[in-house]
Amino acid sequence: MHRILSNHLGDRDRYTIHPGDLSWWLYHHDRRLGAPEARIGDDAIAVLEGHDGEVDVFGGDARIDLLDAVRDEAHASVGWVSESDRSMIRALEQRRLEPTDDADIAFDRGLEPLGAPLPDGYVVRCLAGEEEAWSRRAASHAAFASTQDPADHLQRYLSFMRSPVYERERDLVAVTPDGTVASFLIWWEDEATGIAQLEPVGTHPDHQRRGLGAAVFEHALGGMRSAGMRRVRVETGEARTGAVAFYERLGFTRFDRLRWWKAPG
Repeated sequence: MHRILSNHLGDRDRYTIHPGDLSWWLYHHDRRLGAPEARIGDDAIAVLEGHDGEVDVFGGDARIDLLDAVRDEAHASVGWVSESDRSMIRALEQRRLEPTDDADIAFDRGLEPLGAPLPDGYVVRCLAGEEEAWSRRAASHAAFASTQDPADHLQRYLSFMRSPVYERERDLVAVTPDGTVASFLIWWEDEATGIAQLEPVGTHPDHQRRGLGAAVFEHALGGMRSAGMRRVRVETGEARTGAVAFYERLGFTRFDRLRWWKAPG
């Protein structure tokens, strides 16, 4: 699946998700919603979200055939459709689907240093290990206003840490003098294209507006350059105006817009 995504990651005519996105979806899913299911076709993959009937398809020309195959299972909506993907949009229109108001913005930037200072008293480093999982998940829980039970949220993160896709050196945190995780970022690499991805990024509300997100990103940029990456991407909801402004301050430019489609009514 990663190979299929990587084959199309550098396409300039349309945006496709990063292999790191797929890893995050599959290994950090909310158990209340059930695990997403991945299907592989000929140079295409589909990700089925059983809890809400969404299907996401990525890859080459075969993605449209794969979409038809999985939509027979009564999936109600199609997500992550690039506004630059004319072939997919034409296929969705032919199948009488319509775009919703929901949209994500895809951002892209080079790896030039940001010059972001680290606020006094904080340290940026990779997560020490499972002993810090509670603090790491607490920062995420607060940053994204999660409704998941804290104990279940912890098990969710521990499961991710124990998965084959987890790389601790790319799980970056800014910590307070007492060791509390205040800000966090995970970056993913794709060796074939040299494109990195951020997923997720956040700061605990008690520590926001101090430049911590920028400082953690600065640290990540150094790791990306050392790993031979050339560019980095990130997505966020268009309605999350604070996040959009944050990424633009970090030097990202808008690369594409992603929409969700469903049957009318």
